[in-house]
Amino acid sequence: MNKKFFELPNEKQERILNAGYKVFSGSTYKKASMQLIADDAGVSKSLLFHYFRNKQSLYEYLFQSAIKLLKEQKLSKIVKGHDFFVFIEGEIFQRLNLMERFPYQYRFIMNVYDEKNTIKSKEINQFILSELNKRKIEVLKNTDRSKFRHEEDLETLYDIIIDLSNGFYFRVFANGSFKNREVLNEFLLYLNNLKRNYYKEAE
Repeated sequence: MNKKFFELPNEKQERILNAGYKVFSGSTYKKASMQLIADDAGVSKSLLFHYFRNKQSLYEYLFQSAIKLLKEQKLSKIVKGHDFFVFIEGEIFQRLNLMERFPYQYRFIMNVYDEKNTIKSKEINQFILSELNKRKIEVLKNTDRSKFRHEEDLETLYDIIIDLSNGFYFRVFANGSFKNREVLNEFLLYLNNLKRNYYKEAE
């Protein structure tokens, strides 16, 4: 990778990143086209190859950048006695804020995970599996279980919401539009429904 890429204005760097996330998340690695990425980013194909020597180089940089951005994302601090649904709302809002800047980033990471052979790195499992599992353990440890009708339901509920949020994300982008506030309000309806069913009483 040519380090001159970092001398570009941030807006142009983000445009190239977003174009890469979009194209690679929309097809397999083999079928993804550098020309499509260049067109979507508004740069020439030759300039793209000036910054990244080949498709693999760009793909690996996109993955490293996505991991870095997610790790730097400010996560909600979990404290003992935390209200589970307040925490989940905060996490969803933070994810939506990041998605406004990089709408296809999360989908790109999922594609990388599905095509493990394209990046020969343990970082995929370490981040997508280990880090997410650590987060889950932290939530389960600190959540106020006394609010639940059945305290043992917490772990299952956490997994349900993760799966729900992933499916919801892909559905939103399948429709070809994304509006932060509208998406958040719609997802909150799901959370409120779950809250009524899992909590002893709605708060």
